[in-house]
Amino acid sequence: METLNNFGQTIAAFIFVLGVMIFIHELGHHLVAKWFGIRVETFSLGFGPRLFGFQMGGTDYRVSLLPLGGFVKMAGEHVTEELTGAPDEFLSRPRWQRFLVAVAGPVMNVGLAIVLLAGHYMVGVRTSAHLDQPPEIGYVAPDSPAARAGIQKGDVILSIDGEPTPTWQDAEIQIAINADNKGVDMTLERDGLTIDKLVDIEVRSRGQGFIGVASYLPFVAREVEEGQPAFRAGLQAGDELVEARIGDQVAAGYYEIRQMILDHEGQDLQFKVRRGEQALDMTIAPQPDQIQDGQVIVRIGVILEIPSITQQYQLVEAFQRSVQQNVRLTLLLFDILGRIISGETPVSQLSGPIEIARFSGAAASQGFTVLIGFMAFISLQLGILNLMPIPVLDGGTIAMLGIEGLMGRDLSLKAKERILQAGLFFLVLLMGFVILNDISKLL
Repeated sequence: METLNNFGQTIAAFIFVLGVMIFIHELGHHLVAKWFGIRVETFSLGFGPRLFGFQMGGTDYRVSLLPLGGFVKMAGEHVTEELTGAPDEFLSRPRWQRFLVAVAGPVMNVGLAIVLLAGHYMVGVRTSAHLDQPPEIGYVAPDSPAARAGIQKGDVILSIDGEPTPTWQDAEIQIAINADNKGVDMTLERDGLTIDKLVDIEVRSRGQGFIGVASYLPFVAREVEEGQPAFRAGLQAGDELVEARIGDQVAAGYYEIRQMILDHEGQDLQFKVRRGEQALDMTIAPQPDQIQDGQVIVRIGVILEIPSITQQYQLVEAFQRSVQQNVRLTLLLFDILGRIISGETPVSQLSGPIEIARFSGAAASQGFTVLIGFMAFISLQLGILNLMPIPVLDGGTIAMLGIEGLMGRDLSLKAKERILQAGLFFLVLLMGFVILNDISKLL
């Protein structure tokens, strides 16, 4: 039943996110077309057969069967239809008007991203506390790419692949976009000296980059599960496990202690615990535990408290930060696309509708505020990607208008038809690829 509920929430969140994105995008085309007196025949959310809707002002406003998209159908828009040359047809309007109609959809999506993210900042954004801190390494996973490269606990990451990394967020982004790259140059600070290391950035699940480093994370118990080893030893919510020891092995911080727990099933570990001003000693023996997917892991029954901060701003500063963040994300998107085209970043970084649905469900499960933040991110990407000079997309229309402007005349209808057919073929192939890519990530 829980699985069905999660699936239902994912589908509902996906339809909501995609529906809002498409509605805003198509509304941009629709409003500007109407402004210039272009006859809009259909405003549709979804493709395929009409489910329901209404007629108003000569336009059929409708919801169609397939929710993966939407469209505005303007009179005389397609080269394959019979053109009469009437002044209310799209191709009869001046190029500058056709340009504004084409660009209006992506502009609306970018504008929505700014508004949603500003609202997110005004309500309050809860993020991991370490993201805005300098990337000082607090843990190096055994036999990880970082360990093999000689990176040590206490090193500070100054740059990755030539890109400065003043915060952990910057470092994590650079690791992500360099996934599956061998010998990536990483500049570190160690004991006041600057050193360079070549690191192989591996690809983990869902195409994410991995080198095996993390910031220092204190092992603070948010919850202690009743009946588990930690509960029986007297551990309480709010306690911090400062150190774990067995023989001459000592572990400190969440990652090291967790690894020691995994490696010592049924063995007594000696813990130093901080409870307020008190220092306590506890003996806890990790035990195997069954989790939902059937995998057996070794644990002591503690749910971790992850340090976080809330960023909340007033109206003006919220919009300023929203614009700054959207500019940063736009530059990052172009960087990733350039790396994918050049082969520096694997195409596994691309995501399609299945991944968007999964992330929509995950965001919805964390609350409406998180979902709004995710929608801002998707809206920005939709707006930017629609400006790509690919026929069928808005960017393809804009590119053709630019070419026609340079030529001083319109391309022939036959040439436009061939270009649109090529663009449609490319998009079908691309959609098929990203769907298969999404499926491979799930598997």
